[in-house]
Amino acid sequence: MTGKQLVPEQRKRVSAPPPKVAGPGYQWAHSVHPYSDPSDADPEATRSMGSLTGQVLEGKYLIAEPLGRGGMGVVYRAENTRIGKQVAIKILLRGYAKGGESERRFLREARIAGSIGHPNIVEVFDLGTLENGAPYQVMELLEGATLAARIRHEGALPIDEVLDHAEQVLSALEAAHERGIVHRDLKPENVFLHERAHTVIAKLLDFGVSKSLLNDHTLSLTQTGVVVGTPYYLAPEQARGERGVDHRVDIWAMGIVLYEALTGSLPFRADNYNALMAKILNTRPAPPRSLRPHLPDALENVILKALSFDPLRRFQTADEMLAAIRSVRGKPQRSSDRPFRSLPDARAPLAPQPSDHTLSDLTISVVQGPDDPTEISDSFQYSEIDAGRKSRG
Repeated sequence: MTGKQLVPEQRKRVSAPPPKVAGPGYQWAHSVHPYSDPSDADPEATRSMGSLTGQVLEGKYLIAEPLGRGGMGVVYRAENTRIGKQVAIKILLRGYAKGGESERRFLREARIAGSIGHPNIVEVFDLGTLENGAPYQVMELLEGATLAARIRHEGALPIDEVLDHAEQVLSALEAAHERGIVHRDLKPENVFLHERAHTVIAKLLDFGVSKSLLNDHTLSLTQTGVVVGTPYYLAPEQARGERGVDHRVDIWAMGIVLYEALTGSLPFRADNYNALMAKILNTRPAPPRSLRPHLPDALENVILKALSFDPLRRFQTADEMLAAIRSVRGKPQRSSDRPFRSLPDARAPLAPQPSDHTLSDLTISVVQGPDDPTEISDSFQYSEIDAGRKSRG
């Protein structure tokens, strides 16, 4: 599948390392995904990468070559030798403490992804612990590339292809929202285009900063005043640091993803974090058709509705947005019989704190809170290694 480059300017995607000097109250972290870039790893993680190759975990997981790494861990290709199944094993190597926040978040991410059980959400098969106490996840092995890589290499993508991916991601979001889970970090890097049997299946990744609307005391680790997510994809209510943000932040982010995939450009761009937040809060995006004139009017309306400043004016559920996209494509409508549950819309705005860091310095999420500035975003910049490589054995 190829797409025509419609916007000549290519935005450089920054790997986003932590700043060398962070102001008071900031904390930074990275997670790791099977398709991350080895160059992003620190020396400690790099030294650890080769140490497990050839080992067998739990008498069945034969560790092969590393697939990716991040600031907190590594991912290996592996095989469940009992059933001959290729898997990915994601290991938390540093920044973890037994029973600490990093470990809780790591385990929570696995349990959330496993509990939803949707074909468009990466599957987690098992959890375990290494002899040194480091936890690991046994995950579905994906082959292909992220949506971010497709946009980066090709710019604006074919309309039908983008809408195919969007329908699948919205179906995954619908399943998560119905279970009271808000992703909060939807972006092209977290949509993996898994190639299998000559088909492409969109897989939603990384529930590390997700939030539960139903059992917040057990699933949400967010503290007061936290800004969670990737800056370019933050909804206005997230940019203001409001409490009690709900599933409609994912609707906004889906609008950004559609805009970017269809035009090759982001709707909000700036040179530093505060300027970006000001744009999100005070400006409206240029209509997508101003960048790609042949987009259908109805599709532009879908995107702009998802990007409504007021959450009440957005699509109220992922299913509603999915129905709108299907209507644009002339597909028969379907409806969900499952009820949606959300919390009351009670929010208290918190102004973002000044920052001189540029976006290239920022690690995708900024944390500033008067109560307990310990919230971190597990997300980091993904890129593919050997994206075209297929499973062996």
